[in-house]
Amino acid sequence: MQYPDSVTADLEARPADTTRVETFSDGVMAIAITLLVLEIRLPDTGTGDLFHQLVALWPSYLAYAGSFLTIGVLWLCHHRFFGRIRRMDGLLHTGNLLLLLAVAFLPFPTAVLAHHLEDGGWNARVATAFYGVIGALQAATWFVMWVALRRNPDLLEPGFDAEYARREAMQAIIGFVAFDAIAAIGLLVPVLALVLYLAAVLGYGYSSTRTRVFSRG
Repeated sequence: MQYPDSVTADLEARPADTTRVETFSDGVMAIAITLLVLEIRLPDTGTGDLFHQLVALWPSYLAYAGSFLTIGVLWLCHHRFFGRIRRMDGLLHTGNLLLLLAVAFLPFPTAVLAHHLEDGGWNARVATAFYGVIGALQAATWFVMWVALRRNPDLLEPGFDAEYARREAMQAIIGFVAFDAIAAIGLLVPVLALVLYLAAVLGYGYSSTRTRVFSRG
């Protein structure tokens, strides 16, 4: 059946339910977090002592732990985020897809960090900075999603309004600046940058998942 253009346009503009988006997002994050462990290579026991070879893999363990924690916090924030909204629009869909793009890409900078952190020198610094930049991009995608809610607060559940979305968007900006600063530090002191990165991820997760309700005036 051929629908009139006005009906088709109305269907496309109508806000969508969040269930399919949540399910799809959970699947992407589950795959990404599983792929992280594939970068930890089995040691070649024919070329040396197994214990020392396992210890020598510490950059891989560190990169894996950092990225696992990152995706874990993102999943918690994402779950809490969708508990505060009831419908989706085009901009919110776009922001969510950008977030998933960053999450799905995370195994690559994780592998780069694991392979070059032990090298020291310039390669380790670039790998650490690259890792931090990906964190900044993730924060930027949250900004897009909160802007979508600020522009259309009717997408939010009762008890949350445009002012709430504005505050959360500001937090995303702070996260973006913080991760960029950490990336810059990575070009100077990689180990310090990684410590700060993990602290920022934990801090962002805590501040993003605590309950804050702003009633509509």
